[in-house]
Amino acid sequence: MQSLNLKPFTITIPGEYYDSQIYDARLYLWRSDGSILTLDWEQLIENITVPESLNIALQFALQYGDNLYDNLLLQDADIRELIIEKFKKLANIPIEISSSTLNKCKMGEQDNLLPFPHADSAVHYKTVYVGSQSGVSSSSCTNFSRKRLSNTHIKKICDLPVVSLSASNRTLALAGGSEGLFDYYLNQNYSEKHPEPRRITEQHSNFVRWLYPSIFSSSYFNQGLFAEFKLIKKRKSKDTSNTKQNQENLINLPLIFEDETDKKRGSIASIERDENENTNREFTKLVSAKEIFINTLNTESAVFTWGTYDKICLVKEKSIDLVKSSPKAKYEREKFISLGSVDFQKSLGDIVSADSSFFGIILEQEDGLLVMTSSLDYIYLPGEPVNWRVFPKSRNYINQLHVIYEDNLCIHSFNHDFFVNQEDKKIGISFGAK
Repeated sequence: MQSLNLKPFTITIPGEYYDSQIYDARLYLWRSDGSILTLDWEQLIENITVPESLNIALQFALQYGDNLYDNLLLQDADIRELIIEKFKKLANIPIEISSSTLNKCKMGEQDNLLPFPHADSAVHYKTVYVGSQSGVSSSSCTNFSRKRLSNTHIKKICDLPVVSLSASNRTLALAGGSEGLFDYYLNQNYSEKHPEPRRITEQHSNFVRWLYPSIFSSSYFNQGLFAEFKLIKKRKSKDTSNTKQNQENLINLPLIFEDETDKKRGSIASIERDENENTNREFTKLVSAKEIFINTLNTESAVFTWGTYDKICLVKEKSIDLVKSSPKAKYEREKFISLGSVDFQKSLGDIVSADSSFFGIILEQEDGLLVMTSSLDYIYLPGEPVNWRVFPKSRNYINQLHVIYEDNLCIHSFNHDFFVNQEDKKIGISFGAK
């Protein structure tokens, strides 16, 4: 694969922050002083000044992060090169958001009544979830535009101490550290007592991600576990007398699509939503990383292993091994297909954490982040982060990496993956993977 040498476009928001989420044209910022700031993302973009010839590139970079995938225009070599050149020019323009712009785009600012500091957060079906040592709590996104929050706007989900969480199809995957790996189905009936999270395994878990309908659990105390689930078709109930009441009693998760978008393409998120409406998840077995990477773990010890959507990654000191996950494969031998390995430019030190998105993989080291892009470029972001996250579950922001430092938030927009063959790429989630 030929390197595109396309750097990310970056905007900087000064301030002391602890966490960030972007969802449905809203940017949520947890400040270090314990408050939550909600910004109108579209208005903020309108206040960014770039040359007029780059305005469309700016919108693709920050507002429509998936709209160039499968676009017929990119099959024209001249148009393709023109768009790449615009992204390159955009990447060379440093943008810093002023305090006056922040005030202009402010939709809400309140004291944070959710547990703080939290270990992890997620936004799912218009609801914010946070996990901490005191358990999991939630609040509707609409509450963050109010003048202030009250305790009535906060819902306690469970008391399980959580170090990582991930949401998919109205289900939370929960890493409970020494307590193990759990999941929790969110569509509980208000008229019934909410059950506790379901323990999947007692083995240590400190990082969770979905390979729907399955979950991958990462840990520094084991080499990682794939909790395999299969989808079972729901039986249609003959008694429809209470259907309306049951729908009204469901937890505050409106039946809408993520980011209020249509189901126009075969993206992973839309496929999962379709499956969730008509199926249940049934646990089948645990598969260790040793079984998945059967030919590689014996030769060199793993530094960190994780899985997201269609790929499982095993980082070693000098390379990364990759396996494609195919949950619908007919035969066991076809469920995990080796994609080979990719060598690093130099040996890695200790890995603090890692994650994947469509644009590539991100490795947190002691002194910064290393981004290995899907076009096989290496981009190093120096400086120890306070926090960072990617947004592969979103629709318009899948190309973003948010990195929080002591005195600012950097939002990096990666725009190379539109030009990468999604069927052949090794690094990063494949767009449209099934």
